[in-house]
Parts: sequence; C-alpha cells; structure tokens
Amino acid sequence: MRQIFTLICVASAALASPLAFGQSWTPSKPVRIVVPASGGTVDLVARAVIPALQQALGQPVIADAKPGASGNIAATLVAKSPGDGHTILTGFNPLVISTFLSKNLQYDLQKDLKPITLGVTSEQVLVVNSEVPVSTLAEFVALAKKSDGNMNFGSIGTGSASHLTMELFKSRAGVEIKHIPYKGAAPAMTDLLGKVTHAGVFAAANVIPYVKDGRLKALAVTGSKRLKALPNVPSMAEAGFPNFSATIWIGFLAPASTPDPVVRDMQQQFARALMSPGVQKNMEANEFDVVANSPEEFAKFLKREAETWGRVAKQAGLVAE
Repeated sequence: MRQIFTLICVASAALASPLAFGQSWTPSKPVRIVVPASGGTVDLVARAVIPALQQALGQPVIADAKPGASGNIAATLVAKSPGDGHTILTGFNPLVISTFLSKNLQYDLQKDLKPITLGVTSEQVLVVNSEVPVSTLAEFVALAKKSDGNMNFGSIGTGSASHLTMELFKSRAGVEIKHIPYKGAAPAMTDLLGKVTHAGVFAAANVIPYVKDGRLKALAVTGSKRLKALPNVPSMAEAGFPNFSATIWIGFLAPASTPDPVVRDMQQQFARALMSPGVQKNMEANEFDVVANSPEEFAKFLKREAETWGRVAKQAGLVAE
C-alpha cells in the first residue's frame, strides 16, 4: 500500500507540473536578463529581443545592467540565482576568457551556468584614429615596427575579444603595441576618437559610424568576409593574414540548476525572438549574424572558444590576475 501511495503522489506531482506531457514552461513573474555592460553591442542585443520575449511570455522582461570585472559580476549573480527561468545571463567573449585570465572567480562556467542559445555573432574591425599616417594594414604593420613599441591600442577590457584579437594580430605580425584596457566600449572609443590611443579592434557596430564620417580609418575586418556596411575594407586574409578569424559572440545562459525542459523552452522563445522580422532587421543593420542554435551546440561552441583563446593568451604571455 505504501508503494502504491508513493506512486500516486509522484504521478500527481507530474500532472501538476507545468512541464508535464509536453506543456511549455511559462514564467510566473518578471524575467530579468542580466547584461554585463552598460551600452555597447551586448546591451543592444539583449534589449533587441525583449519586446518579442515579453509578448511571447506574457510577463515583463527587464534588462538589468551589471557591468564590471569583464562580465564576472553579472555571471556570478546569475550563477548564484535560483534555476527557475526568471534570471538569464547575456554572455559574451569574456565569459570564456575569464576562465583562464581571472583569479578567484566565484563561479565555474561549466558547473554553474547552463547554455541556452548562441544568439548572434559579428565581425570585428581593426581601426586607427584619423591622425595615424596609414591607410592599409601593411602600412600599419610597417609603422608599428618602426615605432619601437611606442604605439598603443585600446580595448574594451583585459581579456576581452577586443584585447585578445589584437594580441593574436601582434603575434602574427611580429609587432609590439602597448595595451591600454578600458571599462567598456564607450570609454575606449572616446579615447580612440580623441587620439589618446592609436588603434583598436572593436565590434563592427561600434565603429561603422565613425569610419563613415572619417574620424576613424578601418584597416581590416577580423573575420572571413567583408562587411556590407564597409565593402571597401578587406578581410584579414585579403590583407595578408590568411586563416585569421576572430569574431565576437553574444549568447544567453541560465543558472545550472535550471531544469533541461525549461532551458529547451527558453531556447525556443529566444530563437523565435531573434528570428522575428524586427530583430532580424536590427541585427542586420548592426552587422550581426543571427545563430539561435541549440543548448548543446552552444555548449560545444563555448568549449572551442576556450581552447582557441586559451592558446592565444598563453602565446601572449598573459596570466590570471
């Protein structure tokens, strides 16, 4: 009798569950998307999906900016949140890079966060301020070699894609350019435009307006293809650096305790939002490619990213700080 009673209780719980018999999970309160930056491309993508998500979920969806520490503040907050589907992390390149460049992380990427979907990817652009006397990547390399270490570049932060992509370029080109890290894209762009720094590698959306108005000069795209918005700017391969590819990515993750069925439902909701006409148009205008892949595919992607940038950091002599 006790076994029968137990089976009845289990069955009743399953029937009461919102995920029973293929039913979709829906939030019971506002959903918070934690963004590891104030402004910039990560914030842009997070906010772009919110209207479609709100309509689909029937609950308010809030973008909550928690900038700082290369995204670790935001990641720690989400990693320690309940896995009930109401707190989601907007992840980007430093999420992976921090695993080998940041000491005393308060979370483990593999154990404390669960991939939902890789939202978008985008090329980066190597740019210089308008007073740097070069027009091509070859001229930039020649100038850097002549400057004997007196040139500098700004990045959006230590360990960011903006930083490590330039480190990869330095290694391939055999040049020494001093790194000046900033806390985000906005201050890094301000100093580049103000000619405090000479160069930098940034997401396409951050530099296209300034390239078009002449305040910056674009020397190369870091991916395998040219940008529609900058058709005259060559790829790294075209500029003399074959097999050079370094894109930025933005995806969404949940606390590791989030049940797999909830994660799958969340992936479907994010995919629909990303594929909606309005978001697609927004992403295309900012030179983003929508991916919206499965949690399993995103997990494999994160593993490959860790392997790739771990090698770059080691070659550059970077150590955890």
